[in-house]
Amino acid sequence: MGEQFAHVHNVRLMWLKEAAPELMAELAKVEKDAAGDAALLRRSLEASAAAVSALLAKALAAGGRVRGFKPHAAAFLGYLVAHESHHRGQIALTLKQAGHPLDRKTAYGLWEWGVR
Repeated sequence: MGEQFAHVHNVRLMWLKEAAPELMAELAKVEKDAAGDAALLRRSLEASAAAVSALLAKALAAGGRVRGFKPHAAAFLGYLVAHESHHRGQIALTLKQAGHPLDRKTAYGLWEWGVR
């Protein structure tokens, strides 16, 4: 599962490198051998999420385009949501198959957006 989280982070970095390398100053790729470090994964994902947020704000302020992505910033956000949702599903399935399914509160919380 750690490799899935690392992959999500690393794909964000791939896009940042292409579209806004100046936002990568404090970011580093998470290598496979470090994918078991939950604290590192959390810090990395939080940092890359903030950088992607800055990228989207920058793109919207500059006409709605993300460098290196053909459609517009809204489509780029859709791409990221689809990609990360795919891996979230893989993580949930892996947990279930390993005998550690998501607890009900977490599983329902993924979909009950209005109660947060």
